[in-house]
Amino acid sequence: MRRGRERVCGWRIAEDRMNQAVRKVRKVALSICLTIACVIGGAVTPAGAQTGAGEITGLVKDQAGAAVPGATITVTETRTNRQRVVVSTGDGVYTAASLAPGEYRIDIELAGFRSVRREGVRVATGEKARIDFELAVGGVQEQVTVVGDAPIVREATASLGTVVENEQVVQLPLNGRLFIMLAAIAPGVALPPNSVLPRINGGRPRTNEYLFDGISVLQPEPGQLAYYPIIDAIQEFKIESNSPAAEFGRFNGGVVNLTTKSGTNAFHGNVFEFFRNEHLNASNYFQRSNPVKPDYRRNQYGGTFGGPIVKDRTFVFVAYQGQRQSIGRTVTSNVPTLAERSGVFRQNIYDPATTVGNTRQQFPNNTIPRSAMDPVAVASRTLPTADELRHRE
Repeated sequence: MRRGRERVCGWRIAEDRMNQAVRKVRKVALSICLTIACVIGGAVTPAGAQTGAGEITGLVKDQAGAAVPGATITVTETRTNRQRVVVSTGDGVYTAASLAPGEYRIDIELAGFRSVRREGVRVATGEKARIDFELAVGGVQEQVTVVGDAPIVREATASLGTVVENEQVVQLPLNGRLFIMLAAIAPGVALPPNSVLPRINGGRPRTNEYLFDGISVLQPEPGQLAYYPIIDAIQEFKIESNSPAAEFGRFNGGVVNLTTKSGTNAFHGNVFEFFRNEHLNASNYFQRSNPVKPDYRRNQYGGTFGGPIVKDRTFVFVAYQGQRQSIGRTVTSNVPTLAERSGVFRQNIYDPATTVGNTRQQFPNNTIPRSAMDPVAVASRTLPTADELRHRE
């Protein structure tokens, strides 16, 4: 009985040690995962100025027109409640940079002045909006609210460009669902024949710059894009067609500056499918003799989903698109007749071996003799002679 109890105790001790080892391994793995997450979070959170982001700048002054330093300006994105807090300089200038495209609210506070709130300020991709504020003397409880977008006239930059918004990207029809075809709606942009990439201000299609969320996706040597984002995952994109800012480079034509969507405090998503089928197409003009239409089937399907993980702090957005395609092609070609394969032609034919300057001698009776034919071609197939062909006619 003692030996049996000792064995049971020994097994229990070994099992406890194994469980302790497993717990230690789990703790080490968890600490490693947390360290990696912190490193990634630290690398991503303080994102610096990006060419795909927007900016709000302006001047804060009082009713007499003098600059107001030390005012606290809070810029809040309405979709996510993310805030950017800046302070006006000694000259009354404030700048909130690296803003994601979207709608913002601006609050200005300073002791001895009425607080000012401006709503409905929209920031576009790569745009710099200038909004000046005038503070009036008043109590802390008083507030002035202004509702309106940023001014249309741009005072901060001299560049010319066109923003293609999300509604245009999603609603306009696109064969193949490639967003770059929408670049043609911008002034000074054209789509050359047999080319997917646009020509901006007369430049070659392969000399443009393409930025997705501030990252270049252009492969300069073949002049192609590394990938095309899903249409439903695009927030908007801007065509910089003339005098772009100094941060853009490595191009001769223009800049396509694109911003993808991100999650917000509200859950949102969609599903889609676009298809083409031969039963919806007219018959091919060159295949009227065959009543059966060749296959022309294309299915593009997918969906998007976005929302908050932690409200006002962490968000998620995912998108997927799949494609299935089966297309039969009708090809019309000129095939040599049996007589032409034997060397007998109806039109005039000349012997290239008799070339003198710009003239050649015509084959007798427009017939190539068997001796002038390639012996490999003659041996590969038994061809009738010219006399046999004339006898058949």
